[in-house]
Parts: sequence; structure tokens; C-alpha cells
Amino acid sequence: MLRKVEAGMGFGLAEPDQLKMLSKAFNDHCLQHGVCSDLDREQIAVRVMALFRRGISDPALISDELERVRSSKPGLAGSPT
Repeated sequence: MLRKVEAGMGFGLAEPDQLKMLSKAFNDHCLQHGVCSDLDREQIAVRVMALFRRGISDPALISDELERVRSSKPGLAGSPT
């Protein structure tokens, strides 16, 4: 039996609405924590896409996971020192 694969799940491809949500989650996190450097922004973008590829597409869950990683790794932009 064929199983319908949710758009974006399993292939890392995002539909326009999903891409808009991912961009907002990324931009909100960077703005909230004063992330400006290209390197830091790139690392956060990679994390956002990794979460999406794992099936996490809820903006609140993405934000929670970014916060968890940020607080557990001193030295990241915006992390507590």
C-alpha cells in the first residue's frame, strides 16, 4: 500500500508556507538573541533545517529546541556566559 508522505518530511524539501514558517522561526531567534554574524546565522539555519528534516515543523517546538541548544552550549551567539 502506498503511503502519502507529508510535504517536507523525509526529503528535507519545504513547501512555500513551510519555508515562510522556518524563516520566521530563524529570524525571530536571531533577533531575540542578537545574532548578527554570518557564521552564527548559518549554524542556526542548519539547526532549523535539521529539525525540519527530523519532522519538527511546529514553530514553537523549533524555538524550544533552539533555546535548549543555545542554553546548553556556552559561547554560541546570545548564549549565557
